[in-house]
Amino acid sequence: MAATKKRIQSGSKIVKQGARFSLVGLSNAIIDFGLYTGLTIIFKVPLSKVFLVKYFSGSVAMINSFYWNRKWTFKSKVGIGKSGIRFLVATLISVWGIQPGVVWLFTATQLKAFGMFWFNFGQTIGIVGLLPHFITTALVIKTVAFGMGVLTIFVWDFSLYRLWAFKED
Repeated sequence: MAATKKRIQSGSKIVKQGARFSLVGLSNAIIDFGLYTGLTIIFKVPLSKVFLVKYFSGSVAMINSFYWNRKWTFKSKVGIGKSGIRFLVATLISVWGIQPGVVWLFTATQLKAFGMFWFNFGQTIGIVGLLPHFITTALVIKTVAFGMGVLTIFVWDFSLYRLWAFKED
C-alpha cells in the first residue's frame, strides 16, 4: 500500500514538473521564435542560412530556461555552479547541436517540402490570403522548421534536466 502511494505521489510530481516545464518552454519558444523570426526578417537572412540565427536566439532563450527551470520547475537546491554546468552541457547539445541541425534539415534540404506543404495548405484554406505580404513561403518554412526543432528537443531537455542537471545527488 505504501509503495503504491509513493508511486502515485512520484507520478504526480512528474506531471507537475512536466506542466511547469511546458510553460517555461512556451516562454522560451516565444523569446527564441521572436528573435529568430525578427532577426531573419530584419537582416534578410536567406533560407539556407537561417539555422545560424538559431545559435543566438537559442542562447537568449537558454538563459531564461535555466533561471525558471532551476527555481520553479524543479525547485533545485543543487549549487548554482554544479547545476549550471550540467544544464549548460545538456542545453548546448540541444540548442546548438540538435535544434539547429533540425532547422537546417527543414530549411536547406529536401525536407523543406514539409514546410511548403503547410504553406500550400494555408493557401488552400485561405489563411495566406489574409496577410499575403506577411505569410510568405519563407516564413512558413522557417516556422515549421523551428517547430520541428522544438519538438525534437522537448523530451531530451526534460529528461536530462530532471534526471541530471537539477537532480540532487
